[in-house]
Amino acid sequence: MALIKLDFYSKYLERNVLVTVSIPVDKMAGEKRAVRRRGPYKTMYLLHGLFGKDDDWLTKTHVIETAEARDVCVVMPSGKDGFYLNKPEIDSWEGKFLTEELVDMTRMLFPLSRKREDTCLAGISIGAYSAVVNGLQRPDRFGSIVVLSGAFILERALGAPDRAAVPQGRRGYYEKVFGDLAHLRGSAKDYDALARGFDEAHPDEEKPRFYMACGEHDTLIKQNRAYRDVLLESGFDVTYHEPDIGAHEWPFWNAWIDCALDWYNPGPMKPSTAPVDYTELTGKKDDK
Repeated sequence: MALIKLDFYSKYLERNVLVTVSIPVDKMAGEKRAVRRRGPYKTMYLLHGLFGKDDDWLTKTHVIETAEARDVCVVMPSGKDGFYLNKPEIDSWEGKFLTEELVDMTRMLFPLSRKREDTCLAGISIGAYSAVVNGLQRPDRFGSIVVLSGAFILERALGAPDRAAVPQGRRGYYEKVFGDLAHLRGSAKDYDALARGFDEAHPDEEKPRFYMACGEHDTLIKQNRAYRDVLLESGFDVTYHEPDIGAHEWPFWNAWIDCALDWYNPGPMKPSTAPVDYTELTGKKDDK
């Protein structure tokens, strides 16, 4: 797996952005011979959580090893607050950076597939929220969306008080993130509205398929169950897992990003040409 650090100027963000890319161009077969592949590779654009950074995935999970075994390129941008929302009222276009500029840049630099079915948008917590709202607006680009412990927090934002113990609990914080809260529901930031209105907004586009996982002990479990139901009612293909262990934490995401990659590009887990099947290591759970 080749690990590449990008640092480029974004016209939409109007600043330099850091991106980590892992791509299995130097995947080994046995101890000596490298398997030379030119692609095009399936790609997962993988988003961190609130106030995270691109190399969170390198230090807190083994996603790189699993992606190599799955023959998937993983693109991990550093997104500061992690919401990736377009705010035309203040000429801010973080969503366009994610769905247009980042995809175009990485496809120009690396041998990535341009097919929507070979392109996935994934994330944890706030990153999962971002994957949903941006992926549903660009079904022409993203055929799969992965949601791990999704931060479906619009009701929390709408009910936030002016004062709270932490800034992330205050109404002013959510107004900074989402803009005018009076217009939040029904907007392009509203995951429920995007799912329910998908057919009308995209009559000629195929629906993205969803993979969702959230632990029973996660504080956002009720919101994830509710959004699963909205997706199913709206005709989406949803694979949903709710293990009886796991909270809103990296050990859970470390395990379940492996499972998500297994779902995204299924097959025997063979990191080399050795006749070994590592599929059971993904720790699959029965649906609930």
